[in-house]
Amino acid sequence: MTYQFADHAGARIAYRASGSGPAVVLIKNNRRPSDFPIADWLAQRFRVLQIHPVGFGASDRPNAYDFGNIGDQVLKVLDREGIDQFAVWGFSQPACMSAIAARSTDRATALVMGGVPPIGFPADGEMRRMEREPRLPRPALEFWRSYRSYDWHHELRLYPGAKIAYLGTEDPAIRRFRRLKPVLEGIGFTYLEFAGLTHSTCGLGDASADGRRVAQAVVDCLISRGAVASE
Repeated sequence: MTYQFADHAGARIAYRASGSGPAVVLIKNNRRPSDFPIADWLAQRFRVLQIHPVGFGASDRPNAYDFGNIGDQVLKVLDREGIDQFAVWGFSQPACMSAIAARSTDRATALVMGGVPPIGFPADGEMRRMEREPRLPRPALEFWRSYRSYDWHHELRLYPGAKIAYLGTEDPAIRRFRRLKPVLEGIGFTYLEFAGLTHSTCGLGDASADGRRVAQAVVDCLISRGAVASE
């Protein structure tokens, strides 16, 4: 599988680009699948960039790096592609990576976070478990340490672009999400639930009709919020 690469701080950032139109960045943290199943559908109306942050996926994996500088990496790719404004979209850990990218620049017109609570994650206990887990790769641990250094209620409240949070009703995080719903809506999020979908079937890696249904709902919301063009 062929990737393109952008260089940043001595490391190569892998990405794949397809389609034309308003730019939508999909953050990827794994090599497989090589393309998100929904990317081809999105590429029918958008310029889709699937970006692997350094330390993840097909990008370089240096021993020492600032694994929290996701925003700078995304901008490096966009500058290489001659793209100014973009919407950024991630699911699970990449949702948190997307939040860092969105807060880093005024070029991000929208932030889409799926499958993970935008505020209060990882909780203190979850972070302590990560710190003790010997199998957790260093880039992942360093990323979470960096992510937790922000006050996300404050950061997301100040972020001026369109904001969408979503997950499936069969996701174990649903109770936490629902408790957060008033807070999220209070700081400008559109909150979406997808009945009967799990963490897996609600994600960007789902190739079934469910994945298309989720993506269509998110795109419709982005268009209604004026974050991407309808044509």
